[in-house]
Amino acid sequence: MNCLMDLHLHTQYSPDGRMTLSQAVAAAKKRGISALAVSDHNRCAPKEVFDEPLRDGVLLIPAVEYSTEAGHLLGLFLQRPCRCPNEEAGRVRFSDAAAAIHDAGGLCVLAHPYELTRHSVEEISAQIVQNEPLLDGIEIFNCRATKKRANANALAKAAAERCAKPVLQTAGSDAHTPAEVGRAYVEVTVPELTPEALREALCRPVGYACGKCPHMALARSQWTQLRKKKRGVKAYARWLLFAAVCCLRSVKGVFQ
Repeated sequence: MNCLMDLHLHTQYSPDGRMTLSQAVAAAKKRGISALAVSDHNRCAPKEVFDEPLRDGVLLIPAVEYSTEAGHLLGLFLQRPCRCPNEEAGRVRFSDAAAAIHDAGGLCVLAHPYELTRHSVEEISAQIVQNEPLLDGIEIFNCRATKKRANANALAKAAAERCAKPVLQTAGSDAHTPAEVGRAYVEVTVPELTPEALREALCRPVGYACGKCPHMALARSQWTQLRKKKRGVKAYARWLLFAAVCCLRSVKGVFQ
């Protein structure tokens, strides 16, 4: 059977997440997505994902996304809950995050490595080489990755292909809202819809797909983060400017 997997998704348990598990499953089912990786920020998938992974024909994959000094690290196909590495200013050490993921039986996948522009392409590439021994894969398609660097996904794919050892290549919507679910996915062929079969099939993907950056969804999820963290007036003022930029980019995208 053919299966479409969205391997990067955030729920209301993330600071900027705007959907419940039920909403995520409903959106996936509507768009023909068979499996979703529940990868909230610095928080392992809830116990219910481990206990009841199959929901209305959609398989929930236990996952996590750690913010580290070397970028965001996804832990996919966790076999048991991750221990929580120590955080400093909302980040954990890359090596600690990788160890926690591997200890939980998961795969370490570098998420949207070229998304942010505070580091040059060369600096990010060098960092990937340095951390390559700890990696099992690199996310080569992410719908939100192109918000600042238009060729972020192409750079990620090239980095995966340069790795000295073979690494898995994954794709995910990075959805924070139901409308984003399934915008990016990996297509695989499996004998049955189980975590074991899907994990093995990642070694021989059939295809990938990735939609355009959902600019207004970015603004909505940032608004959610402001409200959850009860930020001040200045933060809301900065958000208004960000939302205006997102709106302009969305309008521009319609006419391209």
